[in-house]
Amino acid sequence: MSTFLSPAAHKPRSLADDLRTRSDDALFALLTARPDLLHPIPADVGQLAARATTAPSVNAALDSLNRVQLDVCEAIAGLGDSATVKDLHAGLVNVPGYDALAVDDAVAHLHLIGLLWGDDIRLVRAAAEAFGVYPCALGPSYWDSRRLVKTYADDAALVVATLNEAPEQAREIMAQLLWNPIGTMKNANRAIRPEDVKSPLEWLLSRELIVATGDTTIAVPREVGLALRNGNLLMELDTKPSEPITGALDLTRIDQTGAHAALEFIHLVETLLEAWSVEPPAQLRGGGLAVRDLTATCELLRANAHITALVIEVSHVAGLLSADANGAWLPTTAYDHWLNQDDATRWELVAKAWFEMNRAPHVVADTGTDRINALSAGVERTFVLTLRHTILDILREAPAGSTTTPNALVGYLNWHRPRRTSGVRTHAVAALMAESEAIGVTGAGGLTSFGRSLVEHLDAGAALGANLPSPIDHIIVQADLTALAPGRLPASPRRTMSILADIESTGVATTYRFTEVSIRRGLDQGQSAHEIVQFLATLSRTPLPQPLTYLIDDVARKHGALRVGVASVYLRCDDEQLIASVQVDRRLASLRLRQIAPGIVVSAAPADMVLEKLRSAGYSPVAESAEGTVLLHRPDTRRTSSRPASSSVTVTNASPRLISAAVKALRAGERAEDTKSAGETPRTSTADTMALLHEAMNAQSEVWIGYADPRGITTERIIEPLTISGGFLTAFDLRSNEVKTFTIARITGAQYAQAEGQN
Repeated sequence: MSTFLSPAAHKPRSLADDLRTRSDDALFALLTARPDLLHPIPADVGQLAARATTAPSVNAALDSLNRVQLDVCEAIAGLGDSATVKDLHAGLVNVPGYDALAVDDAVAHLHLIGLLWGDDIRLVRAAAEAFGVYPCALGPSYWDSRRLVKTYADDAALVVATLNEAPEQAREIMAQLLWNPIGTMKNANRAIRPEDVKSPLEWLLSRELIVATGDTTIAVPREVGLALRNGNLLMELDTKPSEPITGALDLTRIDQTGAHAALEFIHLVETLLEAWSVEPPAQLRGGGLAVRDLTATCELLRANAHITALVIEVSHVAGLLSADANGAWLPTTAYDHWLNQDDATRWELVAKAWFEMNRAPHVVADTGTDRINALSAGVERTFVLTLRHTILDILREAPAGSTTTPNALVGYLNWHRPRRTSGVRTHAVAALMAESEAIGVTGAGGLTSFGRSLVEHLDAGAALGANLPSPIDHIIVQADLTALAPGRLPASPRRTMSILADIESTGVATTYRFTEVSIRRGLDQGQSAHEIVQFLATLSRTPLPQPLTYLIDDVARKHGALRVGVASVYLRCDDEQLIASVQVDRRLASLRLRQIAPGIVVSAAPADMVLEKLRSAGYSPVAESAEGTVLLHRPDTRRTSSRPASSSVTVTNASPRLISAAVKALRAGERAEDTKSAGETPRTSTADTMALLHEAMNAQSEVWIGYADPRGITTERIIEPLTISGGFLTAFDLRSNEVKTFTIARITGAQYAQAEGQN
């Protein structure tokens, strides 16, 4: 027979008593709001209550409160023990912004999440202590120790009348102490008669409007403070959150802006990894990327430090960038596969990496005494993942086309999570919005359609693909040595064009400019003049203008006239006038060139340095092998093995199924304790036990059993029998939320766990 008491049968004496009277739905709501209580699942309600009153769990619950809920919680803390809802309303009714319905809703929420309990509104101790020694800025009570204070408590009007007689400076001091009740005063702890007063503070002390709490400290008594505030517990109540949505735009415009940013971002990723595949930066001894390498990468990408760090970090988390065994930051083998995919699929990979990472690239751009390096452990921030999801969820829940600003988001978040308000979060919100715009998840402050698909875990690549124009297969070469790509070229010709020409502008169309340097770059990577002309002629819708063909032929004719080989390093050339000009060129003085024969000059510098210096000075050398053959090739690209980034995380909330199982386990634990307290552990014969287990298995009923472990110690279990075979019982243990196997010979007895009259 169950001994559970109904809610009306007794008055709760603790949070555990209160929780026992709550319905399964109420416990489900509690565990949903406070998922930290689920790990591990409590054995019974008493254990749940103990865990719910610990300081870490209470602080996590307080962090989840909005502005009005937190203010009401502090007001309850200010009222002290055994307060009632009527007392709470009386202390708030005159507060600016008071809303009775909002206050009642806040009280209901605080009760639901287990911060309040009982018929009277009692805060759990850890929650009351979280507001400090003087919640609501009310000083200590002196009702039972100070005669005048007791009088003030009985007649609040007397406090106002007494203060009206005070000197002006004394009234100013009381105004300052009204919402900050603790102050300082020399020789405060002494008796002062009204006739001996020499200062405004002494006047207040003599009338007990302030009371000495130490030799140099004073406090406004709680009774005086409440009287001067007209009973108000708080200065104001903010019951209405600010609106996070500031405007609206046509979704097509938002998508167009976001699609352009998405294409630009994957172009930045490709530019970064192509450059690092040839000249990879070294990993610092402590991990991360050196500041000088970050600066050089900013120049390469033509972006600020924040966006550059974003490209680097996202590439790393997406598995496209990693450090090899020698400590160099290199593209991974996954990068080659990524290159061969269409633009929408490539974007989806990097966008998902950003959406799910717990790294904050904006801290790399912060200049301070403690500089944080990109790709280091210092970039990780535990809060940034939740904050990113919160911001995007705000936009997702708003009507399509809604736009926002960082300031509007900060105001909204400060109301909904006031305990987390900080300059760090304000800075992070602005940074996350900038990152979202740079990646294309948002455009012009609004969530793009493909950004919405990303947030909702749908096919974001397909959504972006629907907003991208079809790739174009041609360019328009113009007489001023420029070429216009009126759309997005496929990956292969796009990479070839980036070698043969310099990119002047990007957008809906891309403008390329051909120069001696760019044509020489193509020749250096193994293409002949004929191959360059043939590629451009095939790709161009217009005939190649003569200035371009003349440029290609002129650069090709000079290309290789000067050759660099390995001796120490030698330069040889049939043109004696050219070799003479190289020797006297001041820009090449650091190479220390020395002529050893007609047309042959040597240097002690490495071959790659000689090539670089000569090219920087405007010459067009080529490398030569030891056999005298010309070496023309694309610079070697390097790769490292693909490995997942350690900072990428996936956060999953407790599922409704897990919470339901936890509630079931709590009830089972309570029944076990309740049945145990009502009598001895069940004792039945083996035959009766088997019969009851078979009957319960068919009826899918819960059974209370006594079970002896190998040491002979008997424990009580609440189980649901599943199968019986070969002397063993397989059952679901409701207290541990696990399927277990029990030896039937060790079961000391069994009986139904439900209340009498239930089977």
